[in-house]
Amino acid sequence: MDKELSILQRTNRCRHLESKGMYINIGMPAGEEAAGDGYVWCARTQGKFGPDNGLCNPDECCRGERTCFAPL
Repeated sequence: MDKELSILQRTNRCRHLESKGMYINIGMPAGEEAAGDGYVWCARTQGKFGPDNGLCNPDECCRGERTCFAPL
């Protein structure tokens, strides 16, 4: 499993953090290679910056320290 998919499967990530891998890996059998380019974006802004003007990335968007963080 690649890093992108494992991050997006965390239960503590922001509900607005999205990735191409979330859409193309649905239904993939266990043990298969996860696809994705590692690029993430905010579903609220549809860009690489969140509503707080901070850069969207798997590390920052998996903690409740950001003002725009919304748990799953």
